[in-house]
Amino acid sequence: MSDDAVPGRQERGRAGEQQAGGSTPAGHSERGLIGQALAAAARFYPLPPGSVPALLAAGVLLGVAGDVLLRGPGPVGLNLSLWVALVAAAALALHGLAGLVWDRGRIAWLVTGALLAAGLAWRDAPPLRLLALGCATLAFALAAHRRSASWVRHAGVLGYAGALALGALQAWTAAALALGDAARTRTRIAAGRPAGWRRAAAVARGLLIAAPLVAVFGALFMSADAVFAKMVGSVFRFDFQRLASHILVFSILAWISTGYLRGFLTGTQLPPLGGPGRSGAPSAFAPKRPPLGITETATALAALDLLFLLFVIVQFRYLFGGDALIQVTPDLTYAEYARRGFFELVLAVALVVPVLLGADWLADRRGPRDVLVFRMLAGLQIGLVLAIAASALQRLRLYRASYGLTESRFYAMALLIWIAAMLLWLAATVLRGRRDAFAFGTLVSGLLAVALLFVVNPDAIIARANLARLVSTDAAARFDARYAASLSADAAPVLMDALPALPPGVQCTLARSLLRRWPPDRERTVRGWNWSAARVSGAVREHEARLRSMAGPGQGCGTSGGK
Repeated sequence: MSDDAVPGRQERGRAGEQQAGGSTPAGHSERGLIGQALAAAARFYPLPPGSVPALLAAGVLLGVAGDVLLRGPGPVGLNLSLWVALVAAAALALHGLAGLVWDRGRIAWLVTGALLAAGLAWRDAPPLRLLALGCATLAFALAAHRRSASWVRHAGVLGYAGALALGALQAWTAAALALGDAARTRTRIAAGRPAGWRRAAAVARGLLIAAPLVAVFGALFMSADAVFAKMVGSVFRFDFQRLASHILVFSILAWISTGYLRGFLTGTQLPPLGGPGRSGAPSAFAPKRPPLGITETATALAALDLLFLLFVIVQFRYLFGGDALIQVTPDLTYAEYARRGFFELVLAVALVVPVLLGADWLADRRGPRDVLVFRMLAGLQIGLVLAIAASALQRLRLYRASYGLTESRFYAMALLIWIAAMLLWLAATVLRGRRDAFAFGTLVSGLLAVALLFVVNPDAIIARANLARLVSTDAAARFDARYAASLSADAAPVLMDALPALPPGVQCTLARSLLRRWPPDRERTVRGWNWSAARVSGAVREHEARLRSMAGPGQGCGTSGGK
């Protein structure tokens, strides 16, 4: 059954619903507008025949599973990884039940998203967990955008951003379309039922709608008034507030999972204005390229090249002078040299990529000469930006030698290296007329970079780098024990292995932090399980006596150094 055949069936169902309802024009105002909007959206995103019951059942089950998994204390871990995997499995199951043609690309993106979400149960560092969740969301959005994922290889950066935005919009709104689908289906089924049955069904639906509202407002009133809380508690022998929290978590997760699953079945791509059929046709909402001559583009690029060149020339000795420059420059310290402008340089390097992509998109190159001019100016800018990126890395090296490594510096360095690689990729693709290959290569390299970060374990690298400074021969080097103690469980094994060789003050700070954050007697739940945290908890429990002796009986730990 084609997509175009479904809207006709939906139109006939809507006509039957209007006849059965018998609503007058005067009573049709607000409800009619909402219904018309939902009906129009349903025409744009028609569900495969017979998918409504399975879709709603899957949403309810995912809501229940999410409430069971995600309502545990502490940070998320295995529970969220499992729930994301369940969403992927539900999407594939509904896809098969709907009889849609299997597409390997969509399956691959769903599996990729589930694997990235599994990182939540592996590493404990908050930046890594945010990256994993963001990349998993992007992978799921790419899988849902069209019924065939072949478009991903040829789309641009704006295409990926649009897929992410539309996927998020569908996840938060398409559940309303699913309820509208169910209402139209129910109206057609109930048309031949007796009036008493229809009235009882309507009452049941009203009670179902009222249940979460009564629970939430009842919990609020119980919190506001002790007498009311006592009265309700004497009538209902259960925790009303806990019930309200269950209903709230279930409702949110069921709503967004139903919305995503409906978007996966129908696609989230915006339809063309000419009609509801969306069989690979380009969207009518795609931005049109405004014409911009090569003169304007070349002038803008030349001005930027001149600015970058002037910056590199004036600052060359300062950027690449290193230790020698600091020795001969009065009142110039490592902190002033390394701190000044590092993150500004990272931002400047990052902004060059969209600037060059925008210039390539806007420029109207009508002949070989125009193409050559654009490539020369863009290539010069890429070379200058790579020089600035090298200077930023030099600043970071000096700052790390003096004050150690932090999460912000590490991730900024990783971002800088990745952007530099993307600039080289841009030169190899966009400047050679292969713009379509740039976005897909950037997408794949970005996901691989995130996976590589999980493998190398940034917090462990940070801990090792800072410990190496502590045992170095440089007497001016200081170790920030408080910052090391604030790192995630990913760094804890490195710190525990180094404890015997550390000064007493540093030992005390780290030992107390380990005992406080991962106490041996803490109750551990399977739902929030994380591999790094579980490993540290086991190590703390095994070496509890040694850690308590290092922590000492006093209130303070003495000098731990650091900056």
